[in-house]
Amino acid sequence: MIAVSKTNAGLVRATNEDAVLTDMPDLFAIADGMGGYAAGEVASVETIKVLQEAKKGFAGLTGAELCAALKEAASEANSHLRSIVCQKPDYEGMGTTLVAVYLAADGLAYALNIGDSRLYLWRGGSLKQITQDHSYVAELLSKGDITSEEARRHPQRNVILRAVGADEELESDVFSFKLEQGDRLLLCSDGLSDMATDAEIAAVLAEADTEKAADALIELALNNGGRDNVSVILLDFKAEEI
Repeated sequence: MIAVSKTNAGLVRATNEDAVLTDMPDLFAIADGMGGYAAGEVASVETIKVLQEAKKGFAGLTGAELCAALKEAASEANSHLRSIVCQKPDYEGMGTTLVAVYLAADGLAYALNIGDSRLYLWRGGSLKQITQDHSYVAELLSKGDITSEEARRHPQRNVILRAVGADEELESDVFSFKLEQGDRLLLCSDGLSDMATDAEIAAVLAEADTEKAADALIELALNNGGRDNVSVILLDFKAEEI
């Protein structure tokens, strides 16, 4: 497997509140922080730290046990952020998205998702978002109240309904799926998905070289406005690895 990660502050934001984890050979994650002062950066970095520490308990786990461990790691991160706010009231309102993939001993990929950072599967030249956005606009879209194009321009498109650290209790999505020969997985913050269509992202992923493709995804977001921090992790799975 080839793994490439990239992050960029973008063209508008002064700081980068995204945190990226590439913990070879099995754990990959992106957290997109939010909050005043430096709170967004604290939220994303601290969440990634908790997840990386929790990885020690993932070894050998599969199925329902691994799903439960991933959910527990997210809950631990949530409690950790809440405790930080108690110590530093200026951080009130901070939180972070979290999207992660763990490659388990059973050969399956396990995904963890909270918020609107995304996991895409690129297979056979076709791109599919396999996480569900926990956002106000995503709910409107699922109900048929707005179209996909309206969702891209909606003034409340950045309102998320779930975030690590936002509430006492955290609901997270965890699921597993099988990888196939030649698959690519793309984890990204909304700095990419808000700035580029799925068709544009898919066109970039046609580039065979993993490093070049990852660089091109960042450039795509910047060329389309770069209004937010943008982070990507691109995982390539070759024939002999599946």
